[in-house]
Amino acid sequence: MVFSALSSQANIVARPILFLKYHATAYLPLLFVVVVWAIWRCWRFTIYPIIHPDEPKELPYSIPCHGPAFFRDSNGLLSRARQHFAATNEPFALTAFSHTFYVVTNAKQSAEVYKNTDALSFEDFVQTLMKTNGNDEDTIKTIYSSLSSDKPGFPNPEGLSLGVLAQRMHVHQLHPGDNMVILQEKARDWINHRLNFNVLIKECRYSSSGSLTSIQLPLYEWTSDYFVRLGQYVYFGDILDQVNPNYADSYIVFDEVIWKMLYQYPAMFCRDMTAPRDQMIASLKAYFQIPPNRRREQAAWIINAMEDEMRAIGVDDGNLAIVVFHLYFAINTNARKTSFWMLTHLMRNPAYLAAFRAETAPAFRDDELMDVNYIQDAAKCPQVDAIWHETLRLAGWAASVRLVTSDVVIGGKRMRKGNRVMVPHRLLHFDEDIFGHDITAWRPQRWLDTEAGRKLSSSPSWRPFGGGKTKCSGRFLAKYFVTAFVATLLRRFDIKMVGDPPMPQPDVGRPVLGIISVKEGQDYLVSITKRNEVGADG
Repeated sequence: MVFSALSSQANIVARPILFLKYHATAYLPLLFVVVVWAIWRCWRFTIYPIIHPDEPKELPYSIPCHGPAFFRDSNGLLSRARQHFAATNEPFALTAFSHTFYVVTNAKQSAEVYKNTDALSFEDFVQTLMKTNGNDEDTIKTIYSSLSSDKPGFPNPEGLSLGVLAQRMHVHQLHPGDNMVILQEKARDWINHRLNFNVLIKECRYSSSGSLTSIQLPLYEWTSDYFVRLGQYVYFGDILDQVNPNYADSYIVFDEVIWKMLYQYPAMFCRDMTAPRDQMIASLKAYFQIPPNRRREQAAWIINAMEDEMRAIGVDDGNLAIVVFHLYFAINTNARKTSFWMLTHLMRNPAYLAAFRAETAPAFRDDELMDVNYIQDAAKCPQVDAIWHETLRLAGWAASVRLVTSDVVIGGKRMRKGNRVMVPHRLLHFDEDIFGHDITAWRPQRWLDTEAGRKLSSSPSWRPFGGGKTKCSGRFLAKYFVTAFVATLLRRFDIKMVGDPPMPQPDVGRPVLGIISVKEGQDYLVSITKRNEVGADG
């Protein structure tokens, strides 16, 4: 078998070698390079897999790796890789950014990844981000050192480190219950006040035109501005905006190039990311230097609790600002994009837009949103729930990544210590065996038409927020933000595209934390017009 493989590889370079045979002197260095390359390729992608059948097979590549292809279209690269190994449905390997990634595309195998917290670590990803953004080694070590089980503050019966305990603190704030209702009501009041025609005319400086009853806005720019300011207000009140009125603008600039931070892009090419990042961290440091009695009353519980816990273990203002900066971008990176894609699909599917408006009408008194729970109830708003799920399915672009801390077997394949495991959610969401043949179409009814469709949200193939202990704790509040905003918008206004713009294309070349951005230059204008008889017909 090995000799057969060598023969096959030899054919790849046969013609160049025959040519070089007659020009040996002039082309000897090139001949040497070609021969070495052929031997390396044969060893890496043919002989090694035969000798080590228990390890995932690697997607072949030319020098240097798959990094450039990943940045051009990460999902396309992963899709081609899965097709390359389609006959096996086993985990496969690919090399990018000087790292080997084991890619898991089978739903049951992905569940194995999320359950295994002994050999697969998420904390490595978090600690790398902390170091990249300026936390010093001593601070990181302190945050990830075990604490006493009887410490004051947030309960810690298992004696966890603050880095791990913080996940439970987020759950305490953001899962359904009294603590989340506080944030929901704060968001509701902000939406009721700010999603107002006079406020839009006054504050949307990027408006292209307006009249007494109508305003034209670039949709992606507007939803980005609106949701970042909403998230900032809910967590920090007005104080952070007073420290830096341009904080939200800086964040949007940063978020569009956040992939450079996530994949540790060379520093010389990162100024467009590091400049706004450094400004935001400096502003957060200034925020925490304001006397507590002037800011803590407006802040969410999680902000104050994280400050208390960090100060209790000796974390200074600068390092605290960096830690909370990570929380800020986790809060704001996805809702702005999700609302853009949801409205984009609704305007192109008027029947669903009408259904969304009708289902959410009981949550309002006249044009004021009152009931913070009604829209979230899938039994009362099944179409809204399906629209939410289908938008996430099409727009989700993230992947879960874990560091292999000790050799482990996943899907029958041995994964070596020091490499990384990746679960690309989008490939799971585009599995035709699970979600149907019309996989590229936005069709919310797939979640409602059949018994199987109604169970899709509990399928192991459905991973818009990751899985396991690190499943996104903000998923409930994110749904509330987006659906409450869209419901209030449709209650008060009619929205339509200006002209006949093409369907905007996702920016597939930019790896993201969750929802995909739109390609640069493909934002488009929408016209927002006051409705005449709000409350008369819902």
